[in-house]
Amino acid sequence: MNFINQGGPVKIRIGKISEDFSWKTIKEGEIIELSRAQGRSLEFQKLKTTEGQIGNQVVQTKQIEVDYTPDDDFYKELKAINGIGKKTAQDIVTWGTKEKLCEAIELGAGLPFRDDVEEKLVARYLK
Repeated sequence: MNFINQGGPVKIRIGKISEDFSWKTIKEGEIIELSRAQGRSLEFQKLKTTEGQIGNQVVQTKQIEVDYTPDDDFYKELKAINGIGKKTAQDIVTWGTKEKLCEAIELGAGLPFRDDVEEKLVARYLK
């Protein structure tokens, strides 16, 4: 499956660990073929090509498929908080929406996260 890197340069391992493998840097805008799981874990965008026509000439056009959900913005916002990584941000998004989090903080309900994460969330989202 083809993916395109929409972020900064990323260094990835090509090949299996038990066999010969190499490291490759994927620059912004570069296209690479990866498995679905690896492409998603690197947060690359899926790339699809379709045939189009300009006049009498057949051309290939590239289309970037974006699996967008409203939680994507909340996930990115959480990752921007110092001390909250990808896994913790994913756990928070899985737990609930931004509105649910803000409501729980306002009610003073305990959050099901580590104390340090809860402190950062309260500091960020307490109105």
